[in-house]
Amino acid sequence: MTCTIGGELSRCDFGDARLTTRVVKLASSICEHPKASINAACGSFAASKGAYRFFQNENVKPDKILANHIQNTCERAANDGRPILAIQDTTDLIYTKFPSIKDLGQRLKASKDYDQGVKGLMLHSTLALNMDGVPLGIAKQTFFTFDDVKAGRGQKNTNERGINKTFPINKKVSYRWLDHLQSLNKLARTHNTSIIHVADREADIYEFLHLSATEASSFVVRSKSDRLTQGVTRRGKTPTLTKLIANANALLTVAFDVDGVEIKCEIRHLTTTLRPPQRLPTAQSGVLKPIEVSVVDVRQTDRNDDPIHWRLFTNLPCGSVEEVLNVVKVYRHRWAIECFHRILKSGFQVEAARLANRQRIENFATVLSIVSWFIFWLYKFGRISPSTLAASVIDKDGIKVLLVSAKKLKIKASRTMTLGEALLIVARLGGFLGRTGDGDPGMQSIWRGWRCLAERMDFLDALTYG
Repeated sequence: MTCTIGGELSRCDFGDARLTTRVVKLASSICEHPKASINAACGSFAASKGAYRFFQNENVKPDKILANHIQNTCERAANDGRPILAIQDTTDLIYTKFPSIKDLGQRLKASKDYDQGVKGLMLHSTLALNMDGVPLGIAKQTFFTFDDVKAGRGQKNTNERGINKTFPINKKVSYRWLDHLQSLNKLARTHNTSIIHVADREADIYEFLHLSATEASSFVVRSKSDRLTQGVTRRGKTPTLTKLIANANALLTVAFDVDGVEIKCEIRHLTTTLRPPQRLPTAQSGVLKPIEVSVVDVRQTDRNDDPIHWRLFTNLPCGSVEEVLNVVKVYRHRWAIECFHRILKSGFQVEAARLANRQRIENFATVLSIVSWFIFWLYKFGRISPSTLAASVIDKDGIKVLLVSAKKLKIKASRTMTLGEALLIVARLGGFLGRTGDGDPGMQSIWRGWRCLAERMDFLDALTYG
């Protein structure tokens, strides 16, 4: 499995072939220059002007930019032949420092940095991973603001307490989790692929779990609420999850590696039936039935101060120790989407854009999302398949530059360079020291080194072709 930026965008349909050519060139330029502004990445006045015109073009929409990439993602998922992890998460895109940007939303609460509230967008993404943790692509993205949701339900007073409880799920901000779940299930059926939906505590919504059960889709969701369960205790009370788990026997104690540090965790497991929550008449969106789930409780035992504690809801098989450990393994892959958002915001500086309005910001952020995925894919794929030839991803000039750089850095590299060797050289260019105890290079050294490689390739191109 090899990927290129051009291959992710070359079949975009904007109704004008020139726009497709433009987005391929633009994405390639941005990919080669992490942290650079649009002008710096484009390299010339004409290219910069073309980029700004592309982002403001009325025929350019985020869904059109993503369409080709999503199709490729589905094909990669189908070819993998294993269940695919669909990991959802939301991140803020904050532009309060740029008040001239129009049509952005206002956060309901002020942050510690901005007393007047935060001006910007929310970006909800679903990232598709295979079971090895390699990101196959972005499966869906949604931009929204709290103002969008309030306008959709005719709400005027934004500070009215308890008003959110009076609306059904499809009128709430949290509906995005259900929307992405349904969209991913539809794609999975079309491409004959099985999906496991993975999410953190924000997705602990009864309607989300109920919809997953209704559509017979697999899920692993971290619990947020101490939910009520079916049944009655000896004293006639409804048992909660916390009490049930406290009475469950420990299944096993395992050691996990977290950021190079080994931690010990105790795992408990039980199967129970969740009781539907009571909703106000105006907030009901259908009949909610009890849901049978497996609960996997993971608690760190070698730390008393703020230990790791995951309480996971799942409908995956949990009949054996191996199956329970597989649920934990699946949830541990959730961190991938945090890495993806970090590349988008820190590596490619999506929040530094000074475009005129929301439409252009969304188009720009979508292009950057595909570029961020590519860098993340390169990083993870290079770890999983280090013996893959680097020439399948990096062109001839890039290989030449890497060979010269390897000699300068005193790294052994063959002319038939592998991807593992190439990424080590890239990481060294990005500041990775590669000492005995340093382990594998991190994501930050990869994107820094990628920019250094691009600059050296530009210099070689200028010397060779003038």
